[in-house]
Amino acid sequence: MSDKQVARALGISDQTARKHRTHLLGKTASPNLCALLHTAVLSGWLNVPFPVAKPGSP
Repeated sequence: MSDKQVARALGISDQTARKHRTHLLGKTASPNLCALLHTAVLSGWLNVPFPVAKPGSP
């Protein structure tokens, strides 16, 4: 989703959505959005419609 789409869904401005994403990237030490989403799924912060293998699982 783009910043604009996220902002509309949350009822906030584009700039606020962008700032939240930037802060989350920093707090999780994620280099990019893909890494942030991966961290969110593994941490249980985000549910996805398919199973995700955790590191070290067969």
